[in-house]
Amino acid sequence: MREGLHKIVSDEETIVAISTALGRSGIGVIRMSGRECLSVARRFFKPHSQKFDLQHRKVVVGTWNDVHASEIDEVIVTFFQAPHSYTGEDVIEISAHGNPVALRRIVESTLFAGARVAAPGEFTLRAVANGKMDLVQAEAVRDFIESQTEQQAKIARRQMNGSVSKRLRPIKEKLIDAIAHLEAGIDFAEDDVDVPANATIIDNIRPLRLELTALKETFGFGKILATGLRLVILGKPNVGKSSLFNRLVAAERAIVTDIPGTTRDVVTETISLDGVPLSFADTAGVRQTTDVVETIGVARTFEVVSEADLALLVVDGSSSFDDDDRQALHRASRIPHIVVINKSDLPQVIDLSVLNGATRVVVSAKTGRGLQELNNELRTFLASHRTSLADDLILTNTRQHEAVSNASAALGRAEHALTTGVPHEMVLMDLYDALAALDDLTGEVVTDDILGRIFSTFCVGK
Repeated sequence: MREGLHKIVSDEETIVAISTALGRSGIGVIRMSGRECLSVARRFFKPHSQKFDLQHRKVVVGTWNDVHASEIDEVIVTFFQAPHSYTGEDVIEISAHGNPVALRRIVESTLFAGARVAAPGEFTLRAVANGKMDLVQAEAVRDFIESQTEQQAKIARRQMNGSVSKRLRPIKEKLIDAIAHLEAGIDFAEDDVDVPANATIIDNIRPLRLELTALKETFGFGKILATGLRLVILGKPNVGKSSLFNRLVAAERAIVTDIPGTTRDVVTETISLDGVPLSFADTAGVRQTTDVVETIGVARTFEVVSEADLALLVVDGSSSFDDDDRQALHRASRIPHIVVINKSDLPQVIDLSVLNGATRVVVSAKTGRGLQELNNELRTFLASHRTSLADDLILTNTRQHEAVSNASAALGRAEHALTTGVPHEMVLMDLYDALAALDDLTGEVVTDDILGRIFSTFCVGK
């Protein structure tokens, strides 16, 4: 069992949970894991034929009874013997009809026999504890379950198969080798074991730092892929923000009228562009106003802008640029932004020189003209966040990014120390810091708070 996890995961306990989503369905699956799950199953499961018993990877049909030997449901039971199971322990999977009452009664029978209800993500936590996967792969399991687009699912699936973990393994091995050589030179100097030359050590660890730095830089796109690109549509009232919003999300989500200030609150909708979730926010028009409700709406617009990844500043190409437009442009300029010149179906009078060279697209939300060009600009923005690494070699959450950043920074400190003549004992501390960060990343050494942060986001039964 991995270091630290033996204090948190007890193989003495048998856990149980419904693994399928709550509600009525054709099939519902219950999972048990632990050393007693086979004996629990044999107590309540009665095969239709006495010739069949629960054996590794053998599917057996029968009935599941309650503690009074009354039939609950006809089920299919599969036994997976340790270590050849998802958790690395003995596992029983019960496929019953997807009736919540029947599923609950089956779980209650196992609890009567000594099992306990699994905590969120506890099955996957046990898989990590028993070396079936590392923490990066465990997080990918959660990401795969929560995927909303094909691209998200593809990346998560590859990470579940170890794409990132395999990339890190040789880095860790080379780092351990560098530490070992330096340790030997320090500890056995009197035995004529030489400490490697500083230049040699630098040549060994610099490629590792560069690889980690490249991996660290994937988090920009990885975060967008995992959580979605947050886009805010802003501009003064009556420039066509809500009409553009409805066009982009291909639905009549926002109310559209000729009355300025129709939108008073933030309206959001998420779509997929090339497998990346785009979360659009239609906002209240930016202008000076004495209307209390509209003032609150404008304040919320500014809040959304501060949290967005990209702003679409909408201006009316058939009107002159005024103070309200300037205020909206000032807010949009604080983050990456694209100026969308709307109402191209009308005679154009706007002075483009006031846009200060910002990227701009001419559209008509009324006719749909220019929407393809706007989508192409969004693709260009997404492409700017990609790196030279393959898409399956990306970091998708803050914990991963923090660990890789810490490892890269520690190696950077070690390089600097070696070039400035710092004692090798201090260099060794930096190298150990880098190794500790990578161990945190994969779960080789792990703490309670990290595990709690990760597995509390899992569904029960996984």
